[in-house]
Amino acid sequence: MKCAAIDIGTNTILLLIVDAGEALREIDDISTTVRLGEGMKETGRISRGAMDRGLKALRKYADIMAAHRAELVSCVGTSALREAKNSRKFLDLVEDCCGIPVRVISGRDEARYIYLSVKSDSITDRERFTIVDIGGGSTEIIAGDREALQDFVSLPIGSVKLTEMFIKNDPPEDREVNAAADHVMPLLDKKFLGYSDVLVGTGGTITTLASIICACEYFDKERIHGFKISGGMLCGAIDMLRKMTVAERRAVKGMEKGREDILLQGAVLLREMMSFYGFSECIVSAKGVRYGVLYEYMDLVA
Repeated sequence: MKCAAIDIGTNTILLLIVDAGEALREIDDISTTVRLGEGMKETGRISRGAMDRGLKALRKYADIMAAHRAELVSCVGTSALREAKNSRKFLDLVEDCCGIPVRVISGRDEARYIYLSVKSDSITDRERFTIVDIGGGSTEIIAGDREALQDFVSLPIGSVKLTEMFIKNDPPEDREVNAAADHVMPLLDKKFLGYSDVLVGTGGTITTLASIICACEYFDKERIHGFKISGGMLCGAIDMLRKMTVAERRAVKGMEKGREDILLQGAVLLREMMSFYGFSECIVSAKGVRYGVLYEYMDLVA
């Protein structure tokens, strides 16, 4: 049976299609930058332009799913759709124009899907692990083990929000980058201190950082899934990116198109989190919410 999961985020919309036979076989995994949450910090609303970009991506996804004859489709919306005052209008447009019903999930459900995507993965063999998912509008920090999700927090910050809040110059001034870092620190919850010595990172910020550090010519999922970003590697990437204009970052090998203006802020968020909780490295997971949605639906996770 062909199954599909769509994750509508603040910055990107992702589509995963699998063949769920005796073993799950991945058919397609696509990411499209739409910046759905652009300007929401100021207006509290999804703009018409952002809606149009989102609908364009979802129409394309509907065609791809039809071509693959996906029998089961589960589409979820996260931070931007939770927060926007006019999210209902966008949800109705998606269903009317694309035939895709969208389920807006809570921060708890988002954390649970992220946890499910990591729980049965072989990238770490530890019994206890901490997960961070840096999105455009929110960041989930999750404590879990092989049996269950133990705790989580959904922070109201992400790479897009930090950019809109603090970055006004190109390249950014040191005071702007430092202000973004200073904003992150008080939001980090002490309850995760000492829970585990393993950090797994998901989301576009972390996979793009891995792609840049590995100098990938294209998004090489097999190469970056399980890759370990050390604190030194992360600081080196931040030092490089903060000196560049957005146009210069666009040419960096491994940079995901549409992420060049927000990646630095996401990387700073990761650095502050690793420093606060004492992690020396971050293990990259190229999975995330869309995988958790399918795992739950198909009962592939015990």
